[in-house]
Amino acid sequence: MPEMPSEPDATHGSVAPTRLLFRKIVAGSSLYSLAIVGSTLASIVLLPINTRYLTRSDIGVLDLLEKISIAVSYLLGLNFSSAFGYFYFNRPSAEERSPVVGTMSAGSAIMGIFAGGLSWILAAPLSRLVFASPDYAQYLRVIFLLMPLSFLLEAGMGWLRVEDRAPAFVAVSFLRIAITICGTVVAVAVLRLRVWGVLTVNLTAIAVLAVVVTVYCFRHYRFVFEWPLFVKILKFAVPLGLSGVAMFIIHFGDRFIIPHYHPLGDLGIYSIAYKIGMLISVVFSAFQTYWNAQVYQIAKREDANAVIGRTFSYMILILSLCLVGLIVTAKPALQILTTRTYWEAALLVPVIVAAYFVRAIGDFFRCVFLVEGRPGYDAACNWIGAGVCLISYFALIPQWGIWGAAFATLITFTVIGVVSVIWAQRLKPFRVEVGRLTKIFLAAGLPLGAYFLVPVSSLPVEIAWSALLLLAYPLLLTILRFPTPGEWGLVRSAVEKTRRAVGLVGP
Repeated sequence: MPEMPSEPDATHGSVAPTRLLFRKIVAGSSLYSLAIVGSTLASIVLLPINTRYLTRSDIGVLDLLEKISIAVSYLLGLNFSSAFGYFYFNRPSAEERSPVVGTMSAGSAIMGIFAGGLSWILAAPLSRLVFASPDYAQYLRVIFLLMPLSFLLEAGMGWLRVEDRAPAFVAVSFLRIAITICGTVVAVAVLRLRVWGVLTVNLTAIAVLAVVVTVYCFRHYRFVFEWPLFVKILKFAVPLGLSGVAMFIIHFGDRFIIPHYHPLGDLGIYSIAYKIGMLISVVFSAFQTYWNAQVYQIAKREDANAVIGRTFSYMILILSLCLVGLIVTAKPALQILTTRTYWEAALLVPVIVAAYFVRAIGDFFRCVFLVEGRPGYDAACNWIGAGVCLISYFALIPQWGIWGAAFATLITFTVIGVVSVIWAQRLKPFRVEVGRLTKIFLAAGLPLGAYFLVPVSSLPVEIAWSALLLLAYPLLLTILRFPTPGEWGLVRSAVEKTRRAVGLVGP
């Protein structure tokens, strides 16, 4: 990687070399990835339990309950905590940031009380609307009861991110994982509580973590609540909430439409396929967790144009590896982890993975809207996508079912991605490394072409073929001369440090 010039850091006034910045991005993303990967591994560990002790209908019901909770959070909670980074980095000192932290925490709890209270009242109508029966209102009321604590936890995790307290963020996340795994084994596998068991475990984890994170936060900041600041944050959050509603429609609207045209069991298959396909979002989220909190100060650098463009190339590099890996390993993974009734979900995985790969591109460009203080652009972009999505859902799902839903998602994220790129480049253009991106897409496209052209049926052969195709990706990148001499040097340095760390060579 060629060395870029250093310049004063916009926030702290110190010299921040570009290479050091990329190392911080990698280190921060890697730490956050521990939490996200840990959560994903927990889902994989629990998959055999859930698929054996829950029916396909149970999984579909749980999926819908989760989506209702998210929808209420966006619609009534206005995605309030998403404004944290913008207001936090507008205050230069810790003393000036105390009102932001206090107002954001208290404001999130207030929004949670409002959203949870109103939704509790509407639980029965919501149950009839979504499930065509009032019988599920009891589940909804339990979810809405702890919504204030859920909002408070979200604000606390946002504070950990903007302060880049990655170790604490990871510790809290692993505590949640431990509660979830242990609780699920007891409540679902031992006590056979089914839906009630899963809900009880999830809500217990939220309550415990909300208290832990809030206490930890206000050991570092004195609590200050400012009503005018709350109003400012609320105004900033309104477009973000509307944007969240649009993204909810895009992400989860199909879950509500599919049961009206096809059996609820199809939703169970679709949910399993989504869990695998969205693993690419897990990887992106590790980077996004760091990037979206720190981009506000990175954008103030004199070399921001080059830094953002290079960061985008690295993001695509990693996500392309994930794209190839998830597509070629989905079928053998499902055969190992689930019963035969869920194996057909592997066929949907390539479409879903492609959709969320495209989504990551759009999300990267849309961060420009918030950096520039234009949350309305984000809302407008996502609502264009929501319109396309609804049209696609009702055009494709009645006839094609879960396949129609998957392709509608891909179409929607493509539209959002194109609009995001055009608008972001007009608002704050940055250089895109077209030549390097072309090499990445070639290195990913060739193994995928081989995968679809050479089908295999034996599980051992599938595993070996998948491993070979994965190895082809870095090999092709090397043949295409993607890495620069500077990047090769960093790789050799990292390998050497790793070998020394594990005691393979002397100091």
